[in-house]
Amino acid sequence: MRKKVIIFDLDGTLLDTLEDIASSVNYVLSKYKKEPIEVEKYRCLVGNGALKLIQDVLPQESEESIKDALSIFEKHYATQYDKNTKLYEGIAKLLTFLQKRGVKMAILSNKPDSFTKLCALKYLRNWKFEVVYGIRDGVPRKPDPAGAFEIMKELQVEPKECLYMGDTKTDMITAKSANIDSIGVLWGFRDKEELEQNGAKYIATSPSETIKMLSEIV
Repeated sequence: MRKKVIIFDLDGTLLDTLEDIASSVNYVLSKYKKEPIEVEKYRCLVGNGALKLIQDVLPQESEESIKDALSIFEKHYATQYDKNTKLYEGIAKLLTFLQKRGVKMAILSNKPDSFTKLCALKYLRNWKFEVVYGIRDGVPRKPDPAGAFEIMKELQVEPKECLYMGDTKTDMITAKSANIDSIGVLWGFRDKEELEQNGAKYIATSPSETIKMLSEIV
């Protein structure tokens, strides 16, 4: 069956956001008199939302302190979220290919909803995304499949008509929990082993390879 909808993760899949996230988290750490973390180490820390990220880098802090740290992060990130962030090479061609094929596109991210929409508006405005969701109150974050089910309901499609594309185990588990075939991408934040161990049906090494792969199924 041809796929009608592709749901994308955002960070590490469409956009390389690592440096800007790292910069803002390290700013938080400086406020708490902690040593900064190397940018590359954030590859294993991101993917589960800003709150979990702050909890992981400040494990000894109280719940109230974590809330304050999250607020510091969000205010700082809002000022420089686009300093180094960019589309991964080849993503523009991939999105154009899908749009020309008539495939509907959506985004489901564990980034706060406001930042998810902000990034989509700034970097992805040349393509039509039917739905763009980040973390919202009342909706469990990935890997809970609630957001994926919501998107499918809005677009009136069944799981078998969808693909989910992401770069972490969180994405692969989300897809599996929603009964959606998944594509694990290797240009993002995690490795092939993690993606395969968590249920990726397809593995893509580059956006150009993804176009070849998708030409057979969309």
